[in-house]
Amino acid sequence: MPSALVVRAGALGDLLLLRRAIFALHRAGHAVSLLAPAASGAALLGPGPADARRLLDWERADMAALVSEGGVARGALHDDLAGHDLALAYTRDAALVRNLGALVPRVAAHDPAPPAGARAARWLAAPVTALGIPADAAPPPCAATPGEAEAAHRLCDRLPRSFLAIHAGSGSPRKSWPAARFVALLEALAPDRWLLVCGPADADASAALRRRPGAVVAEGLPARVLGAALGRAGLFVGNDSGVSHLAAAWGAPTIALFGPTDAATWAPDGPCVRVVRSSDGTMEGIAVEAVVKAAGGLRSGVRARPSG
Repeated sequence: MPSALVVRAGALGDLLLLRRAIFALHRAGHAVSLLAPAASGAALLGPGPADARRLLDWERADMAALVSEGGVARGALHDDLAGHDLALAYTRDAALVRNLGALVPRVAAHDPAPPAGARAARWLAAPVTALGIPADAAPPPCAATPGEAEAAHRLCDRLPRSFLAIHAGSGSPRKSWPAARFVALLEALAPDRWLLVCGPADADASAALRRRPGAVVAEGLPARVLGAALGRAGLFVGNDSGVSHLAAAWGAPTIALFGPTDAATWAPDGPCVRVVRSSDGTMEGIAVEAVVKAAGGLRSGVRARPSG
């Protein structure tokens, strides 16, 4: 079986947007390895048809040689990389591409940043198409291992069927809907029990929500366990963040809130995604009523058009 190495140094959302490309490689008969930061890349290491089967940590000690002028000497890194037939490198680093070319018979380099107006998931799949591999098919939702499913079940057992999940944080305060709006959304939807996703940088965004009745807090979970739990949600609401991409990838009905960033490019890729855009480019420009309306549409069975 031919083997492909996908190279991408990025955060959680950046990596999840590679699922369409990985799915196409698997469908073409390639075994896929991923070279990425372990913290974010672990979300794509699994048994599903859009998952990598092996993860090489971008931050391992010997990785500096891959971006150096001297190239990669014989050793563990050389052996790990040289076993691939194809490398798909999302980078502008000429040294990285050159060093991969000395180890892998075929290297395709692609700018990781989509041009304005291009859908990121499709842009990242374009080099696969250029290799003669069809990449139009949308990937199916992620699939859990038995251990991931059991850990997700332990969390979801505390929640009602088709529960509401909320993540109020993001990588930047300017991309985060005001906490008071999330509180108002909860009051409008009135769930008895609901899931609040909290990341390491979400303390301020989540403080008021933690105090709301019925909150079941998910924090410190591995990304794939959290994804498996979100896949059981009846509705997920979040900002332009990695967690929103995770919910979408696991098939949750997902409402993604966009203000200053371009939803046409960075909307999550999943089977049931609806974007609510700001009226003025700020997160304050998103009205609670607009999110309630979008939630009603998804919950009533009117599914958003697949995001691909």
